[in-house]
Amino acid sequence: MSPSPKTLYEVLGLTPSATTDQIKTAYRKAARATHPDHGGSAETFHVIAEAYEVLSNPEQKAAYDLSLGRGSGGRPGAASKPASSARTGYTRGGSPSPDEALAKTPRFVPDFSPGSPPVLPLALAGQQVHGSPRRPGFMARLGSGAGARYDGEVLTIRLLERTLLPDYPAGRLVNGLHLPDRSPRGGNLNVGHVLLGGYRMAVLESQVASPGNYSWDGRHLRYRGKEVSSNRLPDAVRTLQDRFPECNVSGWVVLHSPNGNPFEPVIDYPPSLSRSAPAMVHVANAGTLQRELKRFFSEGPQANAVQLPVLGGLLDATVR
Repeated sequence: MSPSPKTLYEVLGLTPSATTDQIKTAYRKAARATHPDHGGSAETFHVIAEAYEVLSNPEQKAAYDLSLGRGSGGRPGAASKPASSARTGYTRGGSPSPDEALAKTPRFVPDFSPGSPPVLPLALAGQQVHGSPRRPGFMARLGSGAGARYDGEVLTIRLLERTLLPDYPAGRLVNGLHLPDRSPRGGNLNVGHVLLGGYRMAVLESQVASPGNYSWDGRHLRYRGKEVSSNRLPDAVRTLQDRFPECNVSGWVVLHSPNGNPFEPVIDYPPSLSRSAPAMVHVANAGTLQRELKRFFSEGPQANAVQLPVLGGLLDATVR
């Protein structure tokens, strides 16, 4: 008989009586210990982040405590509930569909009133798309991949403006970020796009890809046997996760077809690697990106929240 999955409290090394401050402290400690830069795995790191997402939100925490049977005399996990996650034993029962979760009216955090002005000007807080790709110079476009990256970034912005953002009022797309790398490699990072929604953040790197099949094993993207650069996307994910620990951060390499077919190029995954499994970096063509992003953001708590301090921090990174 297989052991029961850990509760979200056990994932963070806590008991259900933990306070808000204790939850936050435990999350930061666990995140540091499981960070891929410190020898942890991407999956474990994301389990820690998912546990914090639920337990740091009063509404989600109350629903989770109810699912554990607290106050009813039941043993933890004994309450009747929908099929649960194999990693944490928790599924947000009764959750709306992805489209319903994303379509809700945006809620600004922290809230503001005439006596409490917003963290950001309202014109910026209400704008869905910020910044633009950095256009490479003539010589750079002749170099290795600069032109393909710029053209891919333009296509990604158009894709999200057309397909995702109209159905996700709380989504905020920030383009053309430049920020110091907090990973051991150091230096600076040029990040194509960050999509912020609720307490989740998708870091996107785009390029126009050559026709044919690509292979992705969870760490390396290859085309005809040669590795394809992801423009230090894992470093960008780690840096933004460290800078904004309240968010669950994942990365996507977006490959666009030169002929405009949204389902090309084809990206092959090995049988052992699930496309829906938690990971630091994913790879998608234009046709699958919208579906994967919808799932990613709708599964997070308070998907309709617009975190103004986080958005402000991202906007600061676009200033040249």
